This record gives sequence, structure tokens and C-alpha cells, in this order.
Amino acid sequence: MNKPTYSDSFGNRWTTSQIDRNSNNTAKELLQEQQWEHGYNFCTKCLRNDCVPIDVSHTVSRKEAKENGCVEILWMKDNQEILGRNCHQIKDKLNIQNGY
Repeated sequence: MNKPTYSDSFGNRWTTSQIDRNSNNTAKELLQEQQWEHGYNFCTKCLRNDCVPIDVSHTVSRKEAKENGCVEILWMKDNQEILGRNCHQIKDKLNIQNGY
């Protein structure tokens, strides 16, 4: 059975594991760059380091990128942002109790 693949803007096909690996590598780079620059990781939304755990969120979601045939955006740094879990859930509208 073949694994499903998804297109990028150039016509290349990517499996979910390839997409995840590339995206995760970019997330690790972003976290490492922030650590080097500031000496610690923090949420870029609320600017706090106690908004933990720290996540890396996509601006264009994985689902949207796969559906629109532009999966390469998932491993672009400008499509990822470092957020604390609470801010990430608010952004993704998973935490409606906080009223954001």
C-alpha cells in the first residue's frame, strides 16, 4: 500500500513523515536561534518565558498547506512562530475560556 503524498508549489511530492521531519528541523533551528540570541526560550506572543511548554506554531496550518499543494511553506521559518502552549491554544482557538 502506498503512503499518501502531498505536493509542493514546484510539483514535488512529499510524504507526511518527510513533511514532519523538515518542519520539525526548522522548529528546532528557530528555538536554537532564540536560545543563542536571548539565552532562553520564550513565547513571542506574550514575551514570557513562563508560558510553558514552548511550542512552535505554523501560521499556515499543515492541513491548509497540504490541501493547497504548498507543503514547502511548512518548513519555512517565516511560517513558524515560537509560542507558549497557552498562547498557541488561544491562537488555534482551542482555549476559548481565556476570551482572546
